[in-house]
Amino acid sequence: MGDKSKGFRGTISNAAEIMKSLGSPEVYRSLEKIYQTTKEARGMMESLKEPEMVKNIDNMRLAAEAIEKTSKKIESSVLEIKKTGILEEASEVLETAHNTLSSVENRNNISEITSAIKDMLESIRALIDELRLTINDSKRSGLLHNADEATKEVSSFFHTVRE
Repeated sequence: MGDKSKGFRGTISNAAEIMKSLGSPEVYRSLEKIYQTTKEARGMMESLKEPEMVKNIDNMRLAAEAIEKTSKKIESSVLEIKKTGILEEASEVLETAHNTLSSVENRNNISEITSAIKDMLESIRALIDELRLTINDSKRSGLLHNADEATKEVSSFFHTVRE
């Protein structure tokens, strides 16, 4: 029985020590912090249950789903575009165009072509002006009976030259 009473006294002594340490200011501050944190967590949980917050959360879920669907569609589109090989072809065309345009000889050719096109457009404008004068003179003199037909022919000619 001596062992049992010794064990009992040790247990009581340990319990007393625990009770004493529970009353310490450090434990009290820790428990106060736990209490405050619990209170704040409850407040957050309650605010998450409010109808506005529920609606916002649902809207975020819908937005995430829409983004996921869009992402899958874009990924699928990119794969389809890659399968066609159009990106590689476009890259090759751009590289060829860049090389062509960057050569000195082609720069001179381009400026000559641009100049020739400007001259051609000026000539076409002059021709159109001359044809208008001729049509107006023909209307007055009666040589052309159908001015509309002549205008259509000039317009057709202009479009043919332009193309």
